[in-house]
Amino acid sequence: MIFVTVGTMISGGSFDRLIKKMDDIAPKLKDEVIMQIASSKYVPKNTRYFRYLSYKECINCFKKSRLVIGHCGSGTAINAINFGVPLIAVPRMSKFAEHADNHQIELSEILEKKYTMVKIVYDVDGLESAIVEMLNCPVGLTNKNSLQTRINLIENIKRLLNSIKD
Repeated sequence: MIFVTVGTMISGGSFDRLIKKMDDIAPKLKDEVIMQIASSKYVPKNTRYFRYLSYKECINCFKKSRLVIGHCGSGTAINAINFGVPLIAVPRMSKFAEHADNHQIELSEILEKKYTMVKIVYDVDGLESAIVEMLNCPVGLTNKNSLQTRINLIENIKRLLNSIKD
């Protein structure tokens, strides 16, 4: 299964850019695609989808997934890393009115440097090739998946979020 998640932002910009592109790609994939679409205006035609999932249901999706594709929110990143699931992160961007700022780009740069199985896609036109690459990559979240690295990641996320508040 491929789990696509856009987080739980109730207000603010939708993430139609990711949802529409994944809906276009889904019929070409062997794996089932399930999407958590939150407030996205685009409604998928080719996949199962939910607006919101309970925390337990969401964690279940992470555990069952071969690949997670989602916004570059801290919860999505931490869950994918904790469960050892490869992650394609597509950061929400202010230029598309998907978020108020570009902190997800900053977080994505940290993740990409620290984790071998985190791939960042800024332009959704590159999403299909990234999916093929990640599904065919035999390597897991190698050497960078230690407890100390997870703690450092959480600290980096906290610092980033605190800098945004100021």
